[in-house]
Amino acid sequence: MLLQRVGNKGIHLGTLFDRAAAKHPASPVVLDHDLDIAPELGRRLTLTEVADLVDDFASRLWAAGVRTGERIVVHKSDGFDITLLACAAARIGAVPVLLSPKLDGATVAELLRRVDRPHLITDQAKLDHDLPHEVISLSARLLLTTGSHESAVGLASLAGVPRIAPVIMSPDHPTLITH
Repeated sequence: MLLQRVGNKGIHLGTLFDRAAAKHPASPVVLDHDLDIAPELGRRLTLTEVADLVDDFASRLWAAGVRTGERIVVHKSDGFDITLLACAAARIGAVPVLLSPKLDGATVAELLRRVDRPHLITDQAKLDHDLPHEVISLSARLLLTTGSHESAVGLASLAGVPRIAPVIMSPDHPTLITH
């Protein structure tokens, strides 16, 4: 037990792809679909490109008002960008809360209540077809990966914001919540 505590340096999910890219920068990442958050990148990326994308979206989340220690629910259409958005949230010290894309809207609304006004990342399809209108009032801020809504900030609109340094949290800080 003592060795476990002494050796626990934490997961540091936010810099996961940075560390991988530092060791193997040109290693390929092959996807079976385009990323909703960056369809222009296509389906063949390098670890370096993935690390840069996580850094970019971490900075966009920061520019949108997400701060260290805050919870940010990710509930969007299925895709690898769910993982990338979780890493981006962790990179700024926020706690990503991943909700399965298969959950129905009423369940998502209840889980938002339990998380106590988190930021919510979703997409136009979920917002229009799956989620009840009350998710807007249950969220501190609504962020969209695709589409637009009068109550939301589109992450695409924040392209080019200044990059921020990763926030390294203590090993006992929550890293990720899933449901």
